[in-house]
Amino acid sequence: MNYPQLLIPDFSLILLGYLLCRFTALNRTVWGPIEGLVYYFLFPVLLFYSIIKTPIELATASSLMFAGLTLGVSAIVLAYSVAYLPFVNRYFTSSEHASSCQIAFRFNSFIGLAITDRLLGASGVQMMAVIIGVCVPLFNIAAVWPMARHSQKPIGAELIKNPLILATLCGLMARYSQRLTIL
Repeated sequence: MNYPQLLIPDFSLILLGYLLCRFTALNRTVWGPIEGLVYYFLFPVLLFYSIIKTPIELATASSLMFAGLTLGVSAIVLAYSVAYLPFVNRYFTSSEHASSCQIAFRFNSFIGLAITDRLLGASGVQMMAVIIGVCVPLFNIAAVWPMARHSQKPIGAELIKNPLILATLCGLMARYSQRLTIL
């Protein structure tokens, strides 16, 4: 399998987006609202829809869910532990560390879905959807916690405003209520 050929289209789009933002009139003033639309509306709707429409057998998916959660918790622990390494922590502030931690475990679902689709097809996307559905709440809680702590806001209030956590919870409740009406 030719992996570069599989990966070049997605990473080319990322590079193109960077170049458009950096060197054209389509700068941050244009991309900021687009990112807001994606984060606050489009991705939550996609997440909600994926949760209610993806058939998931808990017994079959439990090992995949456990693996995703284990890998997710490991990424979170590694990202947070950097602040305690004596030879590294002097190069950034606590605010920079809090925002950098998010990058370590949070913004890879789009790339993961695209690569999984190319490598494994529809069944792979279904497995990736299970992992994303399980890990999105965990990652968002882990991402919101240091930012809330740094801004001295209550974590619960910040979690209630997070669109991805809300979409996941609403999707699970809708799925659960569907299952109850079917039974």
